[in-house]
Amino acid sequence: PSSQPVFQRYYVDVMLLVLSIFLFRQLTEQGSVVATRLFGDVMVDQLLLAVPGLLLVASAMVLLRLFPLVLNLGSRLLSSLLPSGLVLGMWQMARNPTHYARLSLLLILTAGLGIFASSFGATLELSFKERVLYVTGSDIRIEGVSPVSTRSPRTRRSFGSTGTVQPPMSVSDLIGTYEQVSGVDRASPVLRATGQDLAKFYGQNYVMFAVDGETFGDVAWFREDFSDEPMVGLLKSLEAANPPQGVPLPAGARSIGVRLKADRPHPSVRVTARIKNAQDRYFTYRLGALDSRGWAVLETSLGFRTGQSPESSLPLTLVSLRVHESAPARRLQAGSIIIDDVWVRTAAGETTVVEEFNDADDWSLLKVNEESISDVVRASDISSNGDSGSVLFSWSEGSALTARGIFHGPPRSPLPVLASEAFARETNHSPEEEFEVSAAGYRIPVRMIDTIDLFPTMNELDANFLVADLTSLTRYANLGAISRELLPNAIWLSTSANGIPRPELVEDLENVTGYSSQAIIDREERLERSKVDPLVQAGWRSLLFIAFAAVLILSCLGFLVHAYVSFRNRQLEFALLRTVGFSMRQLITMVWLEQILVIAVGLALGTWMGGRLGAIIIPFLGHDDWGGQVIPPFVLEVNWGALLATYAVMVLVFAAITIGLVWLIRKISLQRILKLGEM
Repeated sequence: PSSQPVFQRYYVDVMLLVLSIFLFRQLTEQGSVVATRLFGDVMVDQLLLAVPGLLLVASAMVLLRLFPLVLNLGSRLLSSLLPSGLVLGMWQMARNPTHYARLSLLLILTAGLGIFASSFGATLELSFKERVLYVTGSDIRIEGVSPVSTRSPRTRRSFGSTGTVQPPMSVSDLIGTYEQVSGVDRASPVLRATGQDLAKFYGQNYVMFAVDGETFGDVAWFREDFSDEPMVGLLKSLEAANPPQGVPLPAGARSIGVRLKADRPHPSVRVTARIKNAQDRYFTYRLGALDSRGWAVLETSLGFRTGQSPESSLPLTLVSLRVHESAPARRLQAGSIIIDDVWVRTAAGETTVVEEFNDADDWSLLKVNEESISDVVRASDISSNGDSGSVLFSWSEGSALTARGIFHGPPRSPLPVLASEAFARETNHSPEEEFEVSAAGYRIPVRMIDTIDLFPTMNELDANFLVADLTSLTRYANLGAISRELLPNAIWLSTSANGIPRPELVEDLENVTGYSSQAIIDREERLERSKVDPLVQAGWRSLLFIAFAAVLILSCLGFLVHAYVSFRNRQLEFALLRTVGFSMRQLITMVWLEQILVIAVGLALGTWMGGRLGAIIIPFLGHDDWGGQVIPPFVLEVNWGALLATYAVMVLVFAAITIGLVWLIRKISLQRILKLGEM
């Protein structure tokens, strides 16, 4: 019959769609098909497992309501443009859409089932691989990197040291050392440290990632859904503007001195200079104590304290001058100093003034703790010889062993950072907002420029983390450190060494000269261990084969029955068309149009619906063996090879059936059919 089906007349399809939407909403609120019982037991909600099937059937049935409308509209728009055979075919389908809708429904359901089945096995296999790519971060990741220390009694002790000599660990040296290892293509230093949001009284804990924006994108693995914008571009935008400049020191300098005057004696307060070498390493030089209230000259040697030659360290740069309370049991008392000039002395005894302090425009306050908010630096008319200006630096009361002072350069602008969605949500910070955080114990002003969802090696879905530029962060942090230095503690490597050379490469990395490490994570080894269980993989392949076989058999049988019934019911119609002047070519064109249109629409809609359904539902099925959310989440992967092979077989069978239908039409006896019609 050509009347509407029962499910359309009584809106069964609409009610089924409403039920599917209700279950899908419940699935969305629950977050997965895995539910937790009252006492914490994990179980699979069997009802929610039926959501994909219900959505597929309900959506396909609702689409049938649109089928007649689309055909009517198409026939009206194209009737004046197409040949008579094609136009008659469209009119026939528009007048009697139910006859063709049944076949379309079958093809939509079978194609949707096929693509959903082909996607889940491929998605599961891809997920196992991507989970390893995410947790390792790069081809090889080395954690706990640090320079190997040696004892040297002949080395002059630097302030705060214990006679330990450390080899150079500049970023360039670290990269160069590991890139010299045979098999390493690219190395990128990384700092990973814990921190706290200081914008609130009870700050949120988080993890700080500091990476090299130029090299990190070459070694790290990212996926498009980790952020709204390309991750490589975001990382390159993290470099801070207007970094601290510093005062260059002459190459022949052997000591540095400062002429200053304190407001009163501070015997336990030490004056120190923070100096950076050519390799961007920072060191503290103790100038002396504020033990008088008159003009004093404080001087110290510029000895090289890192075991490297002067040629590799020069030029030196003075970045900051600081004071701090050296007695741990005492608090720093408020005070001030007038700084007249800073000079260096050569080995021949010649003195060169490197900073006259005629004004305070080139110097800014160090704000490494909350107490320094009231510190002041300004120009002063007082000088030691009365013919030049000076700079007055005053500080308020504060804690011991905390540097207070000034640095050369513009005031520190907040450091650009990327924040995780979870961090922004829990701290209520928004993009372009400025606030202060601590990172590895250093106080840093930051500005959140954007948010991202995931970052490699962060193995929690709601992890709190910030991402900053490594060079910018270390420059900010090392300005005010008393004796320690913030350095990278990990290095991520990319390599093309596979197979047999890989274990040798890992062994070479363990024995790199000058550096030690705590752990080496090899991606190739993890991938080998994380392969899908062969029995599980065989089970998915069997399920995929059964699904494709069902799709193929049902589609072919359905199309065969449809073609035969259509021919039996339309013999008289075909005969009448021949008698009124339709040629056999026009008749065959009409038949081919009907079959191609139904098949193409059915397979296209089914493929689209199956893909959308998989993209929506499969992420809710992404759970590990313990019921936890898989990170990174599932991304739909379709086994297009198997699916296209099935479609090709279906099209060949449909074409053969259509050819058989055309052959039957050619064999129609007009006289016999017309006589039967008169009876």
